[in-house]
Amino acid sequence: MAAFPVTLILSSPDREAVSVRCESVRLIASDSSDGKTAGGSVGIRRGHVPALIAVAPGPVRAFAEGREVFRCTTSGGLASVADNRVTLLTERFSETEQP
Repeated sequence: MAAFPVTLILSSPDREAVSVRCESVRLIASDSSDGKTAGGSVGIRRGHVPALIAVAPGPVRAFAEGREVFRCTTSGGLASVADNRVTLLTERFSETEQP
């Protein structure tokens, strides 16, 4: 498998962090002050500008070589994007089976 340029890291208080190498990450940004209302999908690829993103509850997906390589559902949280790394801090997340 090729070396992938983006690293997705998920962290929550009750689980060991998960790290996934991929080409892109897709998550749902929050569109409200309470962080619960979905605003729209955000895609992150190599070279994305540094950002802090309020993440709404829902799916987080990682892609490589044209297919989904990781999927989980989060309770929402905060994603930091910098240096080809997406770090998502969330209260909880659960991995779902791959298609």
